[in-house]
Amino acid sequence: MYTPLDNLLQQELDQINRAENRNDRPYFDVSFIKQYPGLYGLMCFLFVITMAVLLYSSSFGTIEYIVCCAIFAVCNFFFFFHINPAYKVKDIDKGALKNCYTGDWYMEIHVRDAFIHALLAGNVLNEEEKTRLKSQYDKKGYLYFADIYRLRH
Repeated sequence: MYTPLDNLLQQELDQINRAENRNDRPYFDVSFIKQYPGLYGLMCFLFVITMAVLLYSSSFGTIEYIVCCAIFAVCNFFFFFHINPAYKVKDIDKGALKNCYTGDWYMEIHVRDAFIHALLAGNVLNEEEKTRLKSQYDKKGYLYFADIYRLRH
């Protein structure tokens, strides 16, 4: 169950998700080939050699050839598609699978100053939490989502 603070944090994260087009959907992206053309060329060259060996050898049949092509296609899927996972409050301080992909984003992305000032001016936090939040903000000059989330968790 989300608290009012969690709801506000999620609204802020939703704005970031929209701005950065983070929606957990795969997008076609050829940046891997642009970034590593030699590696991709070598991979294709080795695939052609593997196919030649499979065709030349009498030990392997059509099934092995099809399986090898399918494996190559699946591997290329990962090279040609990119996923921008959405940030969610429920993933903060959790060992979620998508955090393995995105890293500890909640300790890397700064919260907007306007959001911090709105929290300090609003009634979602009690006075002790506002004091701790202001102290952290004054000390560091910025806050992470985890800093705000950990006020209550």
